[in-house]
Amino acid sequence: MFEKALSNFFLIVLLFLSNTALAVPPTSYTGSISYGNDSNLTLGYLKQDIFSDDYFNAAFDISHALNINPKNKLILNATASTTTYGKYDGINNNVIDLKASYIFQLSNRFRSPQFNLYYLMGNGDYKVDLRDNSHSQFGATISLHFDDRTLLRAGFSSESVDADTTFDPGTGNFYQTFDTSRDTTYFGINITQTSKLSLYASYSLISGDIVANWTNNTIAALPTSTQIAWETIPDTTYANNWWSTKYKADITKIAIGFNYAFSPANAVDAVFESLDADAGAYSYAIERFSLSYLHRF
Repeated sequence: MFEKALSNFFLIVLLFLSNTALAVPPTSYTGSISYGNDSNLTLGYLKQDIFSDDYFNAAFDISHALNINPKNKLILNATASTTTYGKYDGINNNVIDLKASYIFQLSNRFRSPQFNLYYLMGNGDYKVDLRDNSHSQFGATISLHFDDRTLLRAGFSSESVDADTTFDPGTGNFYQTFDTSRDTTYFGINITQTSKLSLYASYSLISGDIVANWTNNTIAALPTSTQIAWETIPDTTYANNWWSTKYKADITKIAIGFNYAFSPANAVDAVFESLDADAGAYSYAIERFSLSYLHRF
């Protein structure tokens, strides 16, 4: 109920601004391209279930700032992105997101904390239709300048994905395996080394739904009680005789990276992520590396 009311509120705001502030050219256009590798793309538990793949992402963002006063502003974003995988193209996707953020400070002092309340909604179009979805996220963040070089951040977000309902001809049932919800609490630090180089790190606690992929042999070996408790459907995204399963898990994520600016409009960003997912009898160690080139128009 709260999420629906919040969604309606932001829709009203966007419609109200469409004939006023949005008629002004957006304040900035940002484009980025990224290349990375996911070492556990399928979120598998056993070696036979683990697939890795390289991916390429390109994104374009339009951002418009509405300055209410020196301590308050509203930022509207529209983002379009596309992600392509090297071997497993079934999860290639195009995503469009709209985001509204209300940013405010209690004073104009340099060390005054900055607060950000935001809401995001969007749609994802996948090559394999059962992953097509509409999604939303709302959250709050706080950032604080510890000194001239160190920025501290903390935040909370709640996201949900409403995917297309899937029909299983084998059982005659309809499933919503790709409908997921997840809450995240995170803490981060950004340290400016020079005028061009910044180092950053974050620690996140994530609780909610995971969709993992399994071979036919793995599913057959699961206890019957587990198969009943978890929602499982056939899925040929990666190969024949595979399954997708949704279940609850707690995830710990650590990210370490750096950003190097060649110029005010161009930068390179590299980040390494380590994720540990605990789902009771099953746990996963996931490592990801991404190298990105960012360009601001």
